Amino acid sequence: MIGWGNLNGIVSSNIYRTEDAPRFYPGHGVVLAYLVLFLLGGSVTQYLLLRKENARRRRGERDHRVEGLSAAEVEDIPFGPS
Repeated sequence: MIGWGNLNGIVSSNIYRTEDAPRFYPGHGVVLAYLVLFLLGGSVTQYLLLRKENARRRRGERDHRVEGLSAAEVEDIPFGPS
């Protein structure tokens, strides 16, 4: 996490140039593009990974995690099977 912050510091120092002051349109545009890219990219990635996991659960590939447990014990599992 700290490494990503440091890399973003390098990017920021290059996109927020003094000749673009006081509005910094190019800098703000790059930041906005990053936000949109990673918001959409993260959402799509999570959607695809959850579809894959749910398909595995429907096929029974995750049943070994709850075999031998009562319904109450399954409910106590954090983020347990749905």
